[in-house]
Formats: sequence, C-alpha cells, structure tokens
Amino acid sequence: MMKTRVITAVVAIGAFIPLLFLLPAVCLQIVLAIFCAVGAYELLGETKIVDKKSPFLYFSCLIAAVVPFLAGSSAYDSRWLYLLVWIYMFGAFLFGVMRKDMVNFSAIAKGMFASLIVPYMFSAVLRIINIPVFGKYLVLLPWVCVWICDSTALFVGKAIGKTKLAPEISPKKTVAGSVGGLIGAIIACAAYVLIVNAVFDLSLDIVPAIIFGAVGSTAGQLGDLAFSLIKRESALKDYGKIFPGHGGVYDRFDSIAFAASFFEIFCLYIYSII
Repeated sequence: MMKTRVITAVVAIGAFIPLLFLLPAVCLQIVLAIFCAVGAYELLGETKIVDKKSPFLYFSCLIAAVVPFLAGSSAYDSRWLYLLVWIYMFGAFLFGVMRKDMVNFSAIAKGMFASLIVPYMFSAVLRIINIPVFGKYLVLLPWVCVWICDSTALFVGKAIGKTKLAPEISPKKTVAGSVGGLIGAIIACAAYVLIVNAVFDLSLDIVPAIIFGAVGSTAGQLGDLAFSLIKRESALKDYGKIFPGHGGVYDRFDSIAFAASFFEIFCLYIYSII
C-alpha cells in the first residue's frame, strides 16, 4: 500500500511540474477542469446525495468543469462566473421541479458546493500562477505547505500522538500531529522562499511565508477534516480510486483546495508576499 502511494505521488509530481512551468496554460486548465468534474461526481454521486442515474449529477459535473476556464485568471471577468452561477441555479431548480423525487433542495445546495464553491477554491492554483511577476515562483508554496504538513503530522502523530484531534471524523489524527504539521509547514515555507530567492535572485520577504506556513497549514488541515466529515456522513472510506493508494480527487486534493484559496486571499488582501 505504501509503495503504491509513493509511486503514485512521484508520477503525479513528475506530471504536475511540466503542467505548471513548461506546457501552455490551457493544459493545466484542462487537467483542473477534469479534476473538478470528477470531484463533483465523487461529492454528489459516490456519497449518494444524487442518484447516479440522474441527469442532474452530470449537469453538476459539467458546471464544475467550466469553472477553471472562467475563474482561472487573476484578472477573470466575474460577469461570466455570475452567469455560470445563474445557469446552475436555473438548471438545478428546473431538475428539482421536474424530478422532485430525485432532486430536492438539499441536493441542489450540496450541488452548488460541489459544482461551484470547491472548483472555484481549487482554481486558485491558476489565479496564483497568473499573479504578475512572482506568481510562477509562488504557486508551489501552498503545495509545499500542505505536503510537508501532512508528512510531518503523520510522523509526529505516530511518534508521540496520544490525544485525538477529531476522533469521530478522523480517528488517526492527533493534537500532537497537528502541531507538528504546523511547525513543519512553517519551516518548509520559510525554506522554500529562501531557496527561490537564492536560485532566481529574488528578494521575497520571508516573514509572510512564515505566517502563511502557520495559517495555511491550519487551513489545509481544516480542509482535510471538512472532506472527511462528508465521507463519514456518507459512510465512505474514499471518494474514488482515480489515484492508486490515495483514493479520489478530494482524497488527495482536499487540503489544497483550502490552502491554495487561502493563499490567494493572503497574497492579494492580507499580507502581500510579493
């Protein structure tokens, strides 16, 4: 199992780097669009919130796939996104009126979360990389934050973790592991900025990176728990099997959706790292 997880992670990283830095931007948009569509299918279909035979499920997946194309730029036109929200609401309630036995208000509300909110958060990756001048250097920071946080939390939790963090949602997570993950993320984010400065002869401020390491890792851990909460309520172990050893899209990228979207807010509105 661990070998499969490692192989999958290595292959994913090997494919992700060219998508970010070498291939045309539209390639990354296409990949994220696919992930968002599959993620919507997982959140609505695999959880049985929506019947897999219902057209509403596939309508929701289509809407999710469109989001990265409309909200994937730091200068995106919000009018198009507003139009997409209107199309979703019109279509969703039309399904509800026509097939109230298959689509109720709860499914419509959860569909908005799966089709619009989470894809918009996930698309922050695209908006970060499009931040003028420094975006391409900073886009990996949320990933570094989350990956190091997860790894450190796992190591520390196994070594000294006793008190459970959220036993009813994620039984293996501990308070010690969470604190260890936070500290690991702070160190990793600071190191990342120092390395980027040295390699590319930049002068990025290390203080915001340290602050983001603390708050971003917390956001990532909350994202992990949030999607675990959905799984527990639906009696699921994993959302899917698209990533061998890791599960579905939001088994692997739940933390990133929260951490990357917070990093975008952090850069633009709270404490500009650029």
